[in-house]
Amino acid sequence: MLNINQINKKAIERRALVAAGGANPLIPTGEIQDFEKPDFKIESVTGIVGVEVTELMPAPTTDLFSSPLAEKSFHEKLMRLAEQEYNRTPGAVPVGVGVFFWKTDTGKYDIQSMAQALADFVRSHRDRATPVETFSRHAGLPEGFGVITISATRDRPWYGGESVSLTLEQIRQQLAERIRAKNELVSAYRANLPNMPICLLIYSCMQVSRGVPMVHGMDEWTFPFDFDHVFFFSSLDSAVVEIRQAGGTGS
Repeated sequence: MLNINQINKKAIERRALVAAGGANPLIPTGEIQDFEKPDFKIESVTGIVGVEVTELMPAPTTDLFSSPLAEKSFHEKLMRLAEQEYNRTPGAVPVGVGVFFWKTDTGKYDIQSMAQALADFVRSHRDRATPVETFSRHAGLPEGFGVITISATRDRPWYGGESVSLTLEQIRQQLAERIRAKNELVSAYRANLPNMPICLLIYSCMQVSRGVPMVHGMDEWTFPFDFDHVFFFSSLDSAVVEIRQAGGTGS
């Protein structure tokens, strides 16, 4: 029996499959049925097609984080701690604070010290928010922060804006890793759905912190795999590209 996390994951994967099918006619369409290894089977007009669905996320920005989701969670907790620390000051004037983070040395990612440093910075600069003041890195920001904005009006909890900087090579490497990992299971998929086409859909979510865009030239990249077809669907662009096969691996 599936647990709640698996059920939620399945629902997200199904939505990605439906959205990809609506974005490009290359994706098999028809009645989608939940399955295991692969994730779904589709009753298409030409017969049953098996589809494995997996998410592509950006690589972590430092070795400290296992994924962009872990980094986002770290930032959210840091902002809560910083606001709590600021509010401990007797007579603290409520202010709004938003930040963008800046990559720093892994050893300097200490959540308590970063939260303390942000709270101290806001205390010493809040009077300049008339009503809003933005400070960039050249203003001597605490380690790990790229932009800090202070508002005289607090209309929401302190927050950190998430941004991801990706190179073409990073996207290519992440895509290659996803294909390689799923390709190791092709034989199991074919055993469960013998003599039926098996496709791999790699999708990327809409959220900035975990999204991967469609990049120019992606349709010319080649990777080794044994699926009948491999597709990449970017929710950020609502677009699908079919990945070219560089040759099977004998899985």
